[in-house]
Amino acid sequence: QEMKRQEELAQRQAQLKRKNIEYEAELRQKTELKRVEEETKGRIRQERDNHDLRLEQAKLEASEQRQTVLEGIKLAGSTLGEGARAFLSDKEKMAAAVATLSAIALGVYSAKVGTGV
Repeated sequence: QEMKRQEELAQRQAQLKRKNIEYEAELRQKTELKRVEEETKGRIRQERDNHDLRLEQAKLEASEQRQTVLEGIKLAGSTLGEGARAFLSDKEKMAAAVATLSAIALGVYSAKVGTGV
């Protein structure tokens, strides 16, 4: 009878040990699932924040590029305007340009007439 009782006690202890191991495995699995879920949520949140930052940075770069282009256009316009104003206000340069263009036109016309084209 003592043997039977020790055997039952050993079976109960084995059964409790199995239940304890199963419970620990279940807890580990739940903990792992929760950890993975939280990591995923964290990555999603971080990606959203990064997306907002990248979008803001792209807008800023586009604004800077637009400003640079506008300044370049203004500079080119003012440079060309100053050059044209200087050229048109200088009578000697104007006379030389008219004479040069007239000579070129006369040369082209003479070449056409001379070759019979």
